[in-house]
Amino acid sequence: MLKWNKLGIKNRLIIIFIVIQLLIIGLSFYYFSSNHREFYLEQEKISLEHYSQLMLNNIEIEEILTSSQSLEIKAAEWSDDSETRITIIAADGQVLADSHYDINEMDNHRDRPEVVQAIRSGSSGNAIRYSNTIGEEMLYYAVPVREQGDLIGILRTARPLEFIRSVLIEDIKSYLFFFVILAVITIILGWRLTNSIVKPLETVTETAEKISEGDLTQRIPVRKYNSEIEKLARMFNYMAEELEEKITEISQEKNRIEAILESMVDGVIAVDKEGKISLINPAARRIFNIEAEKIKGKEIISSLFNHRIDMYLQRAFDKKESISREIKYKNPEQKIIQATFIPLLDDQDNINGGVIVLTDITELRKLETVRNDFVANVSHELRTPLTSMVGYLDTLLESDIEDQETRDRFLRIIKEETDRLSILIKDLFNLSKIESQSFDLKVENFEEVLTKVVNLLEKNAENKKIDFTVQIPDNLSPVYMVREQIKQVLINLIDNAIKYTPAGGKIEVKVEKEGDKVYFFVKDNGIGIPKADQERIFERFYRVDKARSRVLGGTGIGLSIVRNIVKQHGSEIQVKSREGEGSEFYFYLKAAE
Repeated sequence: MLKWNKLGIKNRLIIIFIVIQLLIIGLSFYYFSSNHREFYLEQEKISLEHYSQLMLNNIEIEEILTSSQSLEIKAAEWSDDSETRITIIAADGQVLADSHYDINEMDNHRDRPEVVQAIRSGSSGNAIRYSNTIGEEMLYYAVPVREQGDLIGILRTARPLEFIRSVLIEDIKSYLFFFVILAVITIILGWRLTNSIVKPLETVTETAEKISEGDLTQRIPVRKYNSEIEKLARMFNYMAEELEEKITEISQEKNRIEAILESMVDGVIAVDKEGKISLINPAARRIFNIEAEKIKGKEIISSLFNHRIDMYLQRAFDKKESISREIKYKNPEQKIIQATFIPLLDDQDNINGGVIVLTDITELRKLETVRNDFVANVSHELRTPLTSMVGYLDTLLESDIEDQETRDRFLRIIKEETDRLSILIKDLFNLSKIESQSFDLKVENFEEVLTKVVNLLEKNAENKKIDFTVQIPDNLSPVYMVREQIKQVLINLIDNAIKYTPAGGKIEVKVEKEGDKVYFFVKDNGIGIPKADQERIFERFYRVDKARSRVLGGTGIGLSIVRNIVKQHGSEIQVKSREGEGSEFYFYLKAAE
């Protein structure tokens, strides 16, 4: 069964129109059939009354009183002329004559309703009933026959109602045809009216649905509808235009904010008043090494497993003011984060949420450490030779040393310290120059440069009885490089390998070409580098073994110069080493062919 509340307006209006039409047709049929039946019955009564009066004028009183046979003849003649059943009844109810049936077989009619009514009223009586004699429904009309005021008989006329029924049926057919045409016209007009109301509403609904799905360009055609619908359409279009404009503004603002958040170096995390994460930008995800989908909607402490962040956030909420703290976080590498916790307040100063701004200061702290180490190291490196020089000069100036050999020995020491200081200053100058300038790379013969460096340092390896081998492929491609800089890199790496490889050790220099790159490897089986120091050996003045490096004449700047030169050539210096087993340094240059 249909539920009225679930039906659309169109279906409701159609059902209402159909019900109204059925009610109109039903009531009209009832009204017209009833009135017409009464009308035709009244006309029949009048007709029977006229016939009765005509018949009374032709009946003799004596014929009734004597029950003359002539009454049957007259009744038959009158019946044939008027198509009416004629019955003449005596005052006592005995049938004297009947136009259709044998009076001997007929009952006493004294108790017939029309007869009783005619006797009582003194004028006429009528009744409608089913006639068992004729076998159909009849209209009976009876009038009294009097002689000087005394009732002497009853003249009864009757006609079947079949004629009236046939006339009524014909009328009903005519009315039904009329009402069907009227109903069709009404339904068509109702349908058009319904469409004129419902169609615009459906258009409004469809347009609103498309707008809700994101198509803000949808509009309702205005000129198709009447004034009320047109006004609604205009207002809807105005609302859609305003909505499109506002959403466009919001979308643009959202895109700008997202672009800013995406491009920010600092991490940003937005949380609601319960501390659940609603937004996290890429920088914050990189800091915590976590995916946004895994933490959105979750609490800070359960997402990041850091109680301090949650604690400081709650403290900012409690104080309703921003606070900044430095936090150490490890996942998997340890990072130092400068975190600012900002509560978001509404107009009533209630907490709506919060924002956490994160700045990764790990590299800054490392640079500060490197800077402090550099200052300490350079101070130490400069102070050591200067102290030695000042001490020997003071001895020479303040002491009366007559022994020429002692004086010469002091001067030689001062000269060595001066040379060492000069080399240190020269290395610092070269490093500063390399870091501050960019160089144009030219196509050079790498094999030629490497051969000259090997020839230069080969004698040092022989003096320590080191097995020194060089492997260079035939027809090695030229490379892009700055000749003097790469020569300095090769001297530094090979010389370090010779210095830190004990006598009788082994050094292997190898060159390989892979794709568009030419790789240089220098491998030794010397003292090696502890894993903890491998990340810092390229820092200025950093030494794994300071005493040993100083004895071997190192300044602690060589590998820093190597790293910067290699970077200038678009490459990276790499190291593989195990303490006590040796080290391998390698880098690549881009091939020119």
